[in-house]
Amino acid sequence: MILKDKTQTSSASVKLDAGIKQEHDVAFYLRRAYKNSDQVMVLNDLRIEHDGESAQIDHLIVYTYGFIVVESKSIRGEVKVNEYGEWTRSYKGQWSGMPSPIKQAELQLKLLKQYLCANTEKVIGKFLGIQQGLGARCYDVFCAISSDAIIDRSNAPKDIADKLVKSEFIADALDKKMNFKKFYNVVGKIYDTRPTFSQQELSHICQFLLGNTPQIESDSVNEAHAAWPSPGNTSSTTEPLPVVVPAAVNNTWDSTVSAAQPLHINSITAQCKHCGDCSALSPQSGRYGYYVQCGKCGGNTPLKRPCQVCKSQNTKVSKSRLLYQLVCQGCRNTADVFKVQKG
Repeated sequence: MILKDKTQTSSASVKLDAGIKQEHDVAFYLRRAYKNSDQVMVLNDLRIEHDGESAQIDHLIVYTYGFIVVESKSIRGEVKVNEYGEWTRSYKGQWSGMPSPIKQAELQLKLLKQYLCANTEKVIGKFLGIQQGLGARCYDVFCAISSDAIIDRSNAPKDIADKLVKSEFIADALDKKMNFKKFYNVVGKIYDTRPTFSQQELSHICQFLLGNTPQIESDSVNEAHAAWPSPGNTSSTTEPLPVVVPAAVNNTWDSTVSAAQPLHINSITAQCKHCGDCSALSPQSGRYGYYVQCGKCGGNTPLKRPCQVCKSQNTKVSKSRLLYQLVCQGCRNTADVFKVQKG
C-alpha cells in the first residue's frame, strides 16, 4: 500500500534533475509491486527528526517483520565497489570517488531505529499487558541504482553487493528480503521466529511516522498518485516527468513591489535538458502539458518550471498563438518561456 507517494518536484540543476527522476523511477516500481498489498506499506520522501538529527529517506518500506530503507542513486556511466566497500564512479571517461549510498542509508536506518525505539509506547501498544519492543525487528537497507548504469560488484563485499540493485529489480530484492511465507508453507511458518506486526500496528507505525515530523512537500499542483508514466517512456504524446532546465535570466525581483501586481520577465531561455541545445526545439503538448522536443537528440523538455521570482512550484504554462508563457499562481509573475520562430 502506498501511504506517501513521491511528490512531483523539480530543480534548477541537471544533476539534481537526474536524481529526482531516479527517485520517481524507483517509486514507480514500488507502486507497481505493493499498491494493493496489506502487508507492505511504502512511504516515499519521508523526513524524520530525532535527538537533534534529521534524515530525508527516499523510500521507506514498513512491512510485517520490520523496516527497509531504499536509497535511490542516479549514476550515468560505471560504478565500482572495491573490497573495502569504497565507491568510485566514471563520468565522461573520468573516474572519481563518491560517498557510499549504502552507508548513507544505514545512517538513516540507524536514526529511524533510535527514533522508533525512543517512542515505542506511542508507536505500538501492549500485548497481554506487556509493552512490545521494536529493537528486535528486521532493519535492512538497499541502494537502487539507475537502470542504465554499469555496476561492477566483482570485488565488493557480499553484504554490500547483495544490497546494490538496479531500479527495475528493487521489488524482487525486497520480496526476497521480506521473505513472506506462502499460506501453504506450514513448516516455513512454524520455524519463522521473526516477531510480527499486526495490521493495526502497521497502521499506527505509519501514522506516527507521517504525523510527528513536518513533511517537506512541493506546492506543485501537478502532484499525482499512481499516475506516473513508466520509466523511460518518452513518446511525443506522453511527456516525461517535469524537471527544470538551466535558464538564462538576468532579471531581479524588487521585494518592495506588491505581490498583487503582476510582474513580467521578458523571457526565459528554453533549452534541451539532454544536450543543452536551444536552436532546434519544437513545441509539443502531452499528458503533463506543454513541452519542447529537441530536433538534434530527440529528447523532451517540459516548459513548466518554478517561478523565477518567488520560486513557487505552483505555475502553469499557457499558449497564445506562437508564444508560450509561464504564469505563477502565487505572485502572478508572467514570463515568456518559448516562442515559435516563423520561417
